[in-house]
Amino acid sequence: MKIYNLFPLTIAEDFVEMDNKERLQLVEIIKNMKKENKIDIKSDYAWTGDTKGHEFLFSHPMFKNLAKKISEAILNYLKIIEINTDLLDIYYQRSWATFTENEQKINFHTHSQSNISFAYYLLKPKDSGGIIFKSNELQNEVAKNIFTSSKLEKSLINKANVYNSDKSMFDPIQDAIIIFPSKTSHATLPNNSKLPRISISGDISIMLKDSTGFEHLMPNFKNWTKF
Repeated sequence: MKIYNLFPLTIAEDFVEMDNKERLQLVEIIKNMKKENKIDIKSDYAWTGDTKGHEFLFSHPMFKNLAKKISEAILNYLKIIEINTDLLDIYYQRSWATFTENEQKINFHTHSQSNISFAYYLLKPKDSGGIIFKSNELQNEVAKNIFTSSKLEKSLINKANVYNSDKSMFDPIQDAIIIFPSKTSHATLPNNSKLPRISISGDISIMLKDSTGFEHLMPNFKNWTKF
């Protein structure tokens, strides 16, 4: 029997090398941003800079080098899915740090306002948790909810595998970057180490340099009319 896996979701993993001196400088900046919050109550959820007034991290001069390296990884991702970047203007829409302490996590969500998102692992201790993706469109679902965990527990499903699972987990190492379509539902696993995990996330918007003849992709904002 031949098996054809159609309509893939492409998640890319790459590596952005950084020397330790620069890493420590960036970590210290992020720690100071976190300290700026007047209320710092212990929470089950990670501190995320995008909701705490620090959503434009790459505008900080110390993060320019990292932004440049990540840009190269994003361009490679677009080439893999055969998008002609010569016709596009590409922007970091926003960028922020995530500070995850012991037992903290982030629930499933999407970034519906952008096209591409990423997570770069600036500080990633062992057992500090990874990222998990979830599909809401199970192409192999031959009966509604047949692939739920309860069906696995009741032995209707023999074992979870790539053909029947609605979730996939990645446990990246330090300096890894995960790139994915922004519409993809994702979450982070709890940090089970005693040390903080620090990642840098970002949302990217793409738009046509010249939208003549195109209907659906975003036309360049330089031609928009403000009212």
